[in-house]
Amino acid sequence: MKMCICTAVTTLAMLTFIPGPAGAQPQDNPPAAVTVTRYVSLGSPFSSRVGAAIAFPLTNQMSLEAEVGYRRQEVNALSAHLSLLQDLPRIGRIRPYLAAGIGLEEYGTPVPQPSGTLATVERMALSVNAGGGIKVPVDENWGVRADARWFNGVGELAGEHWRLFNGVTWKAGK
Repeated sequence: MKMCICTAVTTLAMLTFIPGPAGAQPQDNPPAAVTVTRYVSLGSPFSSRVGAAIAFPLTNQMSLEAEVGYRRQEVNALSAHLSLLQDLPRIGRIRPYLAAGIGLEEYGTPVPQPSGTLATVERMALSVNAGGGIKVPVDENWGVRADARWFNGVGELAGEHWRLFNGVTWKAGK
């Protein structure tokens, strides 16, 4: 049942990002730039991280984002995700967006020892994510961003979690 719900959510999120027919682009709309976001996140247990994301524009409204995060807790863990971000219409200066993607996450599994204690074994799992956020430009080169995502690891012990990140974004090039 959990896998069925995960597949349905992922499919719905991905269908959101299928581009429609191309319309005429206004000439005064500049092409999107590659952006870099450094962030700090918190959320459900074992989801807090520091990391960076690089978004590569596919269209003026959609980008492909590569993200790497690091968590230092009981299990020091890396995560890497590739997500599609779909910009929604602006609300004043705020640009909301939807996000969905797939990636890899390290996690720990408790294993009982003969002495009666528990040891943590590091494992890697495929995970899917879905969520969204807002981007707020401060000037033409940098801004701030908040992002909320749900993550679900594929596998019995991988688990699911959510996170909220806040970051500083700057344009790396046009």
